[in-house]
Amino acid sequence: MKLFGTFTEFAPNKVFLSITIGAMAGICYAMLIPIVISSLPTEVGALVNATSDTESFLFFDVSRYKFASVFFICCLGILTTQTLSQILLVQVGMDVTTDLRVRIYKRISKAPIADLERLGSAKLMATITTDVNRVVMGAKTLPDLLISGVSLMGILSYLLYLNVEVFFYAIGAILFGSITYMIPMYIGSLYFRRGRDSIDKLHEAIRGLIHGTKELKLNKAKRTAYFEDHLLKHEYSVLSNEKRGSIIVTTAINYGDLISFFVIGFVAFIFISYNSMANDKLAAVIMALLYLSTPVAKILNALPQISVANISLAAINNIFNSLPEEKANEELIEQKNWQTLSLRGIEYHYEDANSTFNLGPLDFDIHKGEVTFIIGGNGSGKSTLSKIISLYYQPTHGDIYFGPNRVTDESLNSCREYISAIFTDYYLFNSILGEFSEEDQIQLDKFMKELALDTKVTVKDGEFSTISLSDGQKKRLALLVSYIENRDMYLFDEWAADQDPMFKETFYHQILPKLKAQGKAVLVISHDDRYFDIADRVITLEEGKIKSIMNNKGEHLTILENVV
Repeated sequence: MKLFGTFTEFAPNKVFLSITIGAMAGICYAMLIPIVISSLPTEVGALVNATSDTESFLFFDVSRYKFASVFFICCLGILTTQTLSQILLVQVGMDVTTDLRVRIYKRISKAPIADLERLGSAKLMATITTDVNRVVMGAKTLPDLLISGVSLMGILSYLLYLNVEVFFYAIGAILFGSITYMIPMYIGSLYFRRGRDSIDKLHEAIRGLIHGTKELKLNKAKRTAYFEDHLLKHEYSVLSNEKRGSIIVTTAINYGDLISFFVIGFVAFIFISYNSMANDKLAAVIMALLYLSTPVAKILNALPQISVANISLAAINNIFNSLPEEKANEELIEQKNWQTLSLRGIEYHYEDANSTFNLGPLDFDIHKGEVTFIIGGNGSGKSTLSKIISLYYQPTHGDIYFGPNRVTDESLNSCREYISAIFTDYYLFNSILGEFSEEDQIQLDKFMKELALDTKVTVKDGEFSTISLSDGQKKRLALLVSYIENRDMYLFDEWAADQDPMFKETFYHQILPKLKAQGKAVLVISHDDRYFDIADRVITLEEGKIKSIMNNKGEHLTILENVV
């Protein structure tokens, strides 16, 4: 069982102890009926209460006190061992939940950006919020499954002792009932699987509703189409599949609950017509069969949750299989000082079901103490190139050098420490992560006033009082955080697109020159052609190729300026 294997691998000792204790609970449970039957008088016509084997306990007279003592000791043993077994496995389940989530967090943080974009945030959120919890819910049934299994074996052994024919009939009935039970359960699991697949699409649709509300409000036809063709379509798909699966599974569960009673009815009304059996033996057989119904029902009823848990576990495993880890060394390695970022023979190939895009080959340099603009029309490759330069994407071919430092798996994370980037889809955290000194606070307060944020946000111990700001204000706050990081290279992807004219002027005529004066390499993706004159060079892309590289005087520059 995949689910059980996951728990065994995580905490083998605790799982083994839980199994052992659970088996003890099952043995105690199976002994209860034999103890009661053995305590009853066997003489014909004997009265049950006619016994001299009576002792007083508290306020009660207890007949057959030796059997009673063993019976209540077994009951206490069931309570203790079953509780311990469940607690142990539930704790392991909680630990597995946290471990699975942490592993997913780490895999996300180490996965290539391109693979994360391909997989999508909706699928990841569905796995973290839905699948992990379903795995734990399924795990909670394992102690009951184990205890019921041991109890079932014990009761069947007692039936074998009472009557061989009834034993084999009970075995056949249980096998037949289990097979006929599993068929609808399998059909129900198919519907649950379809519902789980629709949950990913539903999460994506909900994300679109939240982030696209402004666009939907302005167009009724668009809003109606989105609700009917996307949001409600997936919502009702989940509902429909979950309903159908639940109907089939519920019917199967109720059928499973009656299997033992079918056996009892057959023995009491049909089997006895062909096989002679003493009344006391018949009573013992029927009591054992009646007692058999509880473990059988628990085993059958646990299977749906385990099936759902295995579906979710498969979805979690699919995440790990779909998200490769970067081979980059996690340890930061000291690099030699650099003045020029060089791209040599850079190519990047992207292909999906709908489109194919090729970037390169590209050869050019970016220097510290200069402002470089990258321009071009839609689909020219600006965003892809900027993600390669910021080391988010790994080029299909070619090499990147920070001075003498070639970017390799060994140096990738170390070279990323040179870069600070603000893309159009940036995420603004509600605090400044990492070290935050008093000097940083002084600088931040100064720039907060320059960018008119001091009346909107306050910063205390690196925590922002709010990030509920306009898009332009959020970008200005992100710019301040980026400035505090004090990196060697700054990349801005259409940063000024959401800014008022005043702040555009501030960005192009104050912030960029200031970064340049500090010796930073500044890379700007922009359509603001009236500010191109502040650039030391302008790189124009067209269909994934470099069309031209010009200085601020309009003079063409050589693509390869120096050789590494």
